[in-house]
Amino acid sequence: MADLVKIDDIEANMAKIAEMIGQKDTSNSNVSQGYPRLAIEQQNENTNGDVLPKGSYRFKVNGKSVYTKDVEVRFFVRYYGYDFYNNENPEESVRTVLQPSLSDDFPDTAGGDRCGKLSKDEVAALPANSIEHARQKNIKATQVVYGLVAKGKGETVDGEEVNLAGTPFVWSARGSAFMPVANFIREIPGNKIMFSQRAKLATKRNVNGSVIYYTPVFEKPQTIKVSEEDITMLNEFMEDIKGWNDRVLKDYNEKKENVLLKEDLDVAKDLESAA
Repeated sequence: MADLVKIDDIEANMAKIAEMIGQKDTSNSNVSQGYPRLAIEQQNENTNGDVLPKGSYRFKVNGKSVYTKDVEVRFFVRYYGYDFYNNENPEESVRTVLQPSLSDDFPDTAGGDRCGKLSKDEVAALPANSIEHARQKNIKATQVVYGLVAKGKGETVDGEEVNLAGTPFVWSARGSAFMPVANFIREIPGNKIMFSQRAKLATKRNVNGSVIYYTPVFEKPQTIKVSEEDITMLNEFMEDIKGWNDRVLKDYNEKKENVLLKEDLDVAKDLESAA
């Protein structure tokens, strides 16, 4: 990991720090569970039959879902990753390392790259009813955003009120949330660091046939002063990413070694057969 950031580093190294935290994507075009998870609630009820506030933001805090429609947040880090969720065998799901740019390499837990994600042209060339075509649809590019609630209160389904202010979170923004998050970060002025911006979140109701879903909406951000506590939080987030990447790379290297060993054994068998 790079040296820890200090408060005096920001103005002198604005561009470098913006790239490090994923604010500036230099590309051409499931994450640590330690922090509360942020998502938009897309369901009307849970498995217990409780009515859920669809379209609200949901924070998973200490095992409880806390819902709010009135929250202000600050984004500290935005990294990218890919994941493949195997519906039939969840234990065989694949994850990649997290990187600040889509142009980076993405070693995965299966010993491959980007969970086997093909280019658009390669996917288009696949038979529509093929297993690989279906698999490609389940490989998702994700923006993993680490942030902090600046202001907001929420409630559980039982009516328990929770003060969310100061709560750190991780948001895996994929699918219909991907571009709104990307556009918000892209519009932050180049002379402003991402975590100096405080923005209120709302949601937008969308209808696609019989499907109703919600996407994030960002109000105009306000610039705030960055503190020493913010730098401590940033460094903790970066350490969390490092821990995730270390675990993924461990799996990657183990799977890679197994593949190479199998290839050696196959070659040896071929040579024996030819003798």
